[in-house]
Amino acid sequence: MSGHPDKQFTRQLCALLTAVPAAALLLACGNSQAPQQQIEGLCQPGAGALQISGVAETAQAKTYLPIAFEVGTGTGRIEVGYQWAERAGPPSSPLTATTLDLGLWGPDGYRDPEQFRGWSGSRQGRLDLDQAPVFIEAGAAERGYVPGEIDPGTWFVELGIAAVSPQGADWTVQVECKAAGGSLPASDPVDLAHVARSQPGWFRGDFHMHGFHSQATAPDWDGFIEQSRAAGLDFLMVTEYVTGRHWQTLGAVQRAHPDLLIWPGREVITYFGHVNTHGETPLSLEYRHGFEDVSIADIQAGAVAADALFQINHPTIFPGPVFQNLCRGCEFELGDQIDWSQVDTLEVLTGPVLATGDDVGLPIPGQTENPFMQTAIDLWEEQLLAGHKITAVSGSDSKGVDAPEERERKGYGSSATAVFAPQLSRTALKTAIRAGHAYVQTLGALRSPQVEFTISTTDGQTGIYGDAVQAETATLTTSVIGGQGQTLRYIANGELVLSVPVLTDPFVHEQTASRLPNEGPLGTFWRIELDNGEVRTVIGNPVFLQGS
Repeated sequence: MSGHPDKQFTRQLCALLTAVPAAALLLACGNSQAPQQQIEGLCQPGAGALQISGVAETAQAKTYLPIAFEVGTGTGRIEVGYQWAERAGPPSSPLTATTLDLGLWGPDGYRDPEQFRGWSGSRQGRLDLDQAPVFIEAGAAERGYVPGEIDPGTWFVELGIAAVSPQGADWTVQVECKAAGGSLPASDPVDLAHVARSQPGWFRGDFHMHGFHSQATAPDWDGFIEQSRAAGLDFLMVTEYVTGRHWQTLGAVQRAHPDLLIWPGREVITYFGHVNTHGETPLSLEYRHGFEDVSIADIQAGAVAADALFQINHPTIFPGPVFQNLCRGCEFELGDQIDWSQVDTLEVLTGPVLATGDDVGLPIPGQTENPFMQTAIDLWEEQLLAGHKITAVSGSDSKGVDAPEERERKGYGSSATAVFAPQLSRTALKTAIRAGHAYVQTLGALRSPQVEFTISTTDGQTGIYGDAVQAETATLTTSVIGGQGQTLRYIANGELVLSVPVLTDPFVHEQTASRLPNEGPLGTFWRIELDNGEVRTVIGNPVFLQGS
């Protein structure tokens, strides 16, 4: 977190000027945005808490408010608490309520990646103002925040105005500086080249998992591993909210569990859609689409440049204005601003496949197949027909589940994606995922059928999920284990072609496939699904028939 040499001089100058009125420091204290910012006060040890208040109005929804404050010399710890309350008006509900997110940026500005110090969403603001504030110091930090030296200068609390009720809300931010210290913890990242298993096979993973840094109630790393093993997972996509702090701490966890592959990433939370980046991206990969000149296109380009897999999360969940306060930015509205040819994966299932009304925010009695799964599949198939080879995956989006009886339905690995790769390593999996050598097991690795799906031609071409052959016709072979009593469906270019009862266990079926006139640039795609009469249990990535 140390600054560049020229910035260091400015910080030293600022340290000498802490007694000068705040307005005189606007240009001095090392922030390119400072001329547009009103500094709200001086925060230093022994001075008590600094309180800043304001009003969130409906027109501010989906925007960001940087709040500048001055950190004085001798500060070794910063604590930030905040809360909000609805203004007088109609009673709020989850569909109309205000939600404010919290972030923190250091003294070189709220756009300098080196000064990103953390993000915690809205969880802290739902507590009392003095209860469990977020904190950072040299040797430790709150979940989701980055430890490091506290340099004097103009810092920024970031209020994300995620959603605002019709009547608006009053908010208060409280900042307190203390003299605590400590030593910066040693960096211990996961070995990128780790090979968990050297033999080829089908490996199961969860493409959307929130761990220690995403929520105060999330399990510690021992609990994270225990729940993941119980679900039969082989690789763990640790996609913490916004932050990359966990990359520097999971090395010891990986060494303690060498047969698993731990793959740190992040969920990029924008107010217009969420994406996952699977892999090490810069410490601060922007997440504030629409703020100043920040765009999802640049966010995507940064992930691609870092060779991370770029994933669209729950693209059709909680759509439209009805749900925008309930699930802030959950529907993906940025399809016209990304490069679909650079999208690697798309979640066709997020959360439980067997959903209740509470799961989906709808007045649905009992349980039913997750209604947002089909709409996500429709979007995926639309992109396939447009010529974008994107691999369908699933993610639990779980933060861990305390109750064992709920883990199968909502916990880590409640759905899984099976990937065939030559070994269980990040390099091998990345290649296999981009090739589409995968299928989704909607009930998880242990309760879903195992399904192999191949394509072959009379001239000797063969392939599995994701592969293409140059032929007018081909033979599809589907081999099912654990699916007796279910229905196998063949789908071509998004249209149902044939349904076949699975009569035995194991079960093998052959189907002739041909090119069809409504194909797109990728050719004609054929894929399979299995259905147990209540939900689809398997969603396969397609094979392709193309012209020579």
